[in-house]
Amino acid sequence: MIFVGDIALPYKGAVKWDGIPEQFLKKNWFGNLEGAIVKGENEDIAKRIVFNDKEAVSHLVSEFSYKGFALANNHIFDTGDYHSTVGYLDQQKIPFCGIGESLFSSKKPLVLEEHGQTIVILNFGWEVIQCEVTLGDHLGVNPLRKEHVMDSVRDAVKTYRGAKIIAFMHWSYELEAEPQPFERDLARHLIDMGVTAVLGCHPHRIGGFEMYRGKPIVYSLGNWLFKQRYYRQGKSQFPEFCSEQLAFEIDFESDNFFFHFFKYDKEESRIDYICTEEGDSTKMQKYTPFKDLSPEDYIKWYRKNRYHKGKGLPVYYWEDSRAVTNLKNQINKMRDCMVQFYLKLR
Repeated sequence: MIFVGDIALPYKGAVKWDGIPEQFLKKNWFGNLEGAIVKGENEDIAKRIVFNDKEAVSHLVSEFSYKGFALANNHIFDTGDYHSTVGYLDQQKIPFCGIGESLFSSKKPLVLEEHGQTIVILNFGWEVIQCEVTLGDHLGVNPLRKEHVMDSVRDAVKTYRGAKIIAFMHWSYELEAEPQPFERDLARHLIDMGVTAVLGCHPHRIGGFEMYRGKPIVYSLGNWLFKQRYYRQGKSQFPEFCSEQLAFEIDFESDNFFFHFFKYDKEESRIDYICTEEGDSTKMQKYTPFKDLSPEDYIKWYRKNRYHKGKGLPVYYWEDSRAVTNLKNQINKMRDCMVQFYLKLR
């Protein structure tokens, strides 16, 4: 199965994918649907928010074998059209995970069968990056909170004995190249508990890759079929380092995995295949300068080298108490309000 990051298609043909070799289209896919599904191309909506057009998604699933979508992200409620999104996916018989009308429904895993293997996908969204989480009986995405994530994994390991369990995370700050120290520690704890792989998205760029106890961690899959220069009055475009795209494939029969690299052309809004590398990928080593650092050494390295150094964004650590975490969350919320106020003034 191939796992990819953020998908945002505002109209059919918004991103050309004829540069993807045909053998990939025959694989099973899973990706993050970055935005609600709305009916009809709508340039007025696109001036303000991120969404996926119904016709564009229909075209996508007609050419790719998507076995499911992750919906725990920060744009899924931009249109407020939750029922349209899940109604369409139900109609197309495409399962999804990470969202619901209560905490109970949002935390339900997506369960698939592939080559005699049971695949269980758990999807979580981090409230710090504007994911609207649910903590009770109201609509929202499955919260990426330490104890909740670990409880969910513990339940999945117990319920689906022998299954391949994937933790699919919408986390980290936008454009951040490396994982928060908390995220790195959480990924390792989840593998200790029985998770097969930890995969992340949201930063819009490829993040680092590590093996821990023989299991893969890809901290950020980056963008995938994300139309740039269209949303938010055409201002939604990313730096050039975001143009390399990653499709991460796991062969659940052999437990081998592969990195398929692609390139997004902003001018043509087109994605083209570059190459495929196996587990010892030299290209992924380029994205992982912190490989093999101990948790203590990584904290020092991260403070010195993080992309958002000096920008007032708190760093999250495994040892943070609930009170400290809440304080950091409030700092981020205040910062978001200031940024939104500034953008309105512009």
